[in-house]
Amino acid sequence: MKNFFYQLNKGFTLLEITATLMIIAFIAGLAGFSIVNYVDAYTLHKQHSEIAQQARLVISRLVNEFIHITEMRRARVNEIVFCSRFNNLEDTTITYNDKAKYLKINNEIFADHVSDFKLRYLTGVDMFDHIDSNGNSDMWDNYWIDSQSTAIQFDISFEINPIVLKKKKSYTITFTNITVVPRTLGALE
Repeated sequence: MKNFFYQLNKGFTLLEITATLMIIAFIAGLAGFSIVNYVDAYTLHKQHSEIAQQARLVISRLVNEFIHITEMRRARVNEIVFCSRFNNLEDTTITYNDKAKYLKINNEIFADHVSDFKLRYLTGVDMFDHIDSNGNSDMWDNYWIDSQSTAIQFDISFEINPIVLKKKKSYTITFTNITVVPRTLGALE
């Protein structure tokens, strides 16, 4: 009879079950934490690659537009109006709205998440020879001068707002000193 009761008590005690559940919960918590970090890193990497692809598209389009300028109408730091060999019927206008953070081409939003966009214009071909000992020069100006300006340089920055819940900080990818010399400027005169 003593053997019979001993065989019936072969189960786990409440203490053993509780300890096992606590160990499993601890291991699951560690695994969950690492999985969340991997998902966050993947999400951030995906956003970076999407912004980088958008940046390549925007920069390629701007360079292509600037290369084919035939006549400059107006050029400022955040706006440029010109006649292009691709669009002979009307002027092409590229503007940057720093409040709404987008770039427009002919009143159509072309790129969003643009945190900064600045245009500069080469003041003359011989300005490369006029650099002082500190490396300063009046080579680039904020306005196009018809008789002197020969190249366009621009900086563009794209802002990334991570979807990741823990990180509220936004990141910026900046491309600077992209220089374009219009090949067809004055070609149709």
